[in-house]
Amino acid sequence: MIIYLIKIILCSALLILVYKALLEKEKMHRFNRAYLLGSLAFSILVPFFTFNQGTQHLPFAGSMATETVFILDNGVSEQTIDVTNNYQPIIYLTVYVFIAVLLFLRFAVNLKILLQRAWRNTIIKYKNSEIVLIDQYVTPHSFLNYIFVHADDYLKGNIQKEILLHEFAHVKQKHSWDIIFFEIVQVLFWFNPMLFIYRKALLLNHEFLADEAVIGVNNDVSAYQRLLLEIVCQQRSSFITSQFKYSITKQRLLMMTKTKSFRNALCKQLAVVPILGISLLLFSTKINAQETNIIEESKKIEVQSTKDGITEEQLSEFDDIVSSIMNDKGRPAFYKLTEQKRNKLESLYFLMSKEQQEKQLVVFRLAPGPLPKSTPSQDQIESWKDPDMFGVWIDGKRISNTELNNYSPSDFDQMFVSKLEKNAVNYGKHFYQVNLMTTEYYESYLKKKKESGNKYFMGYRVPQTQ
Repeated sequence: MIIYLIKIILCSALLILVYKALLEKEKMHRFNRAYLLGSLAFSILVPFFTFNQGTQHLPFAGSMATETVFILDNGVSEQTIDVTNNYQPIIYLTVYVFIAVLLFLRFAVNLKILLQRAWRNTIIKYKNSEIVLIDQYVTPHSFLNYIFVHADDYLKGNIQKEILLHEFAHVKQKHSWDIIFFEIVQVLFWFNPMLFIYRKALLLNHEFLADEAVIGVNNDVSAYQRLLLEIVCQQRSSFITSQFKYSITKQRLLMMTKTKSFRNALCKQLAVVPILGISLLLFSTKINAQETNIIEESKKIEVQSTKDGITEEQLSEFDDIVSSIMNDKGRPAFYKLTEQKRNKLESLYFLMSKEQQEKQLVVFRLAPGPLPKSTPSQDQIESWKDPDMFGVWIDGKRISNTELNNYSPSDFDQMFVSKLEKNAVNYGKHFYQVNLMTTEYYESYLKKKKESGNKYFMGYRVPQTQ
């Protein structure tokens, strides 16, 4: 999760830097508006994009849908969870939720104030919007379909038509929805300092667009500039609305005097495309996964069976042994089996008919050869620290992803990364399972594999879900 948050911040920082350097000073305001909103959404979503790379094919016998399991000498190891209590994630989550709730409440309260102000005061139709006459003195501003003005100033004709046109442009171009979108993003991703820069850039872009609309109607740039200078001295601030702010008035005045260069605008717009491609490569999630070749039971795995099968009494004996090793999750715990019982299960299983075998929870499959030696890279270890994407097992035991901080690539001699099927128990908690063997454990594994005389290993079926 920490990696995901860092990627959001870095990606948004890169994209807003591109905007400041290439786009902001160009007179292509509609494109810039789309870029600001799109790049903000892109920076949030890009860490979710995943790409598989560096795949290696490894054989894995079995056709039943199971969680990925580690095959050990003559059986399947239980995946036990041995995770020490770590309260840091809980503390971080609590802080995150607390601040997010405060920001949401602030947003909701201000939204309610603006809407109540519109509903409780006199409204006058203006073009395709509504002018709200309020008693307290405010600089004209707009929100959604409403334009808020001081009642006395409006009734006495003290509000210039250019100001109303400016606010109507905000309404017509639906700038309020941009702000609402931004406020929601700020509630969810308040930890991103780049949002302050995005907000300022977005508000300035709205002013450019509204100014452009006014000038398109009256065609008198100088008169409109003088009007802005007069109004900036009387400004009042109001949350979540378009404002005349002194800090941006100079930029607005300069923008009005610029001429649009189609060639420059087109070149800079095209330059954005490779930058987005680079961002996708830099901040997406790369999965260095090993693909498993699932051998279909009906085609490639031929296990011993008989035509007539075994008797009901023998089936009952098989079921009794399986029932005796079931754990509280309804799965067989193979470590409870004695060698004698294991051999009994194997002999009964291969005396069954194919139809009888297909009905059993515990099954036998041809044992694969030992897993080859493979050492992970540091980049792979870093990516495995994301608990939302990966579940990690070391030497057959489930660990907390943060424990990988205690390991380096040279500590491991074997890695096996597999994608969980949708019907796996842990699917949704994470989507890839990482099984790692330390050097000592891998040597022991190879030794046991070599010494083992078992031709088959045991597994169990997980019921298929739709």
